[in-house]
Amino acid sequence: MADGPAWLQITVETPRASLAEAVFESFDAEAVTVLDAGDDITVENTPNEQPAFADSRITGLFTDGTRAEPIEAALREALGADATIRIDRLENEDWASAWLAQHPPIRFGARLWIAPHNAPVAADDDAIVVRLDPGLAFGTGTHPTTALCLGWLAEADLADKQVLDYGCGSGILAVAAARLGAASVTAVDIDDQAVRATRENAERNGVLDRIHTPALDAIGDREFDIVLANILAKPLIALAPTLTAHAAPGAPLVLSGLLTRQIDDVQNAYTRAFTFTEPAIEDDWVRLNGKRRLA
Repeated sequence: MADGPAWLQITVETPRASLAEAVFESFDAEAVTVLDAGDDITVENTPNEQPAFADSRITGLFTDGTRAEPIEAALREALGADATIRIDRLENEDWASAWLAQHPPIRFGARLWIAPHNAPVAADDDAIVVRLDPGLAFGTGTHPTTALCLGWLAEADLADKQVLDYGCGSGILAVAAARLGAASVTAVDIDDQAVRATRENAERNGVLDRIHTPALDAIGDREFDIVLANILAKPLIALAPTLTAHAAPGAPLVLSGLLTRQIDDVQNAYTRAFTFTEPAIEDDWVRLNGKRRLA
């Protein structure tokens, strides 16, 4: 048997991720992980609502001795009697091994690595390794939209740049940008839990002093050297005036979270202020690469 305490792990698949998260948090979960349970995102909310997967896999991790029955009952009350719920008991090493197996270290570009907090990375001395905690895995680099953005960051000149990460999620892009040399990263999200995750991941990676998490309405009219937004097509279109206003003349604009069939609609919302190069595509997901016009 593995050393250390056992854990109660409860996993539920549902399109109503926020309700499942709320249930887990009400029972004092030690960690809550939200992953996409499907191959496509079909739910596109407005900028004032939290984007959602069409079907999410939400996992709550609880300390040894926690009773599963009340949590399961609360989940079924919140989500319906037909909710798909799985209950497991894991030894400490089993939990870590399971998470590491799902999220092995991934390299982007020549030297950027995204890795779980204690996973060994066979990297050169000049490698930049961003460590993520399993309880804060809103974005782990495995989804094509995140991977496309990380690939762009890995090749960009970020030295002394002021970066805006609009819709920061786990903070993976913000932390990567800071670790790659950005002078300052402003990371914002409508979800308070995402902002907390960003700050915790920033602290874990030693860049909390360069990552700022103001309220959405506290950015003012500030312009940035680089603007990132990895969300969904409908919010990207609605946010075009906002993101345009925050992009300094000549600033790169990196948009992701859209599908190939949505390229024209999203790009057309920005073409008055930006020029675009060829989109980057992975598994039908797209990254648009724009540059703010000088005049």
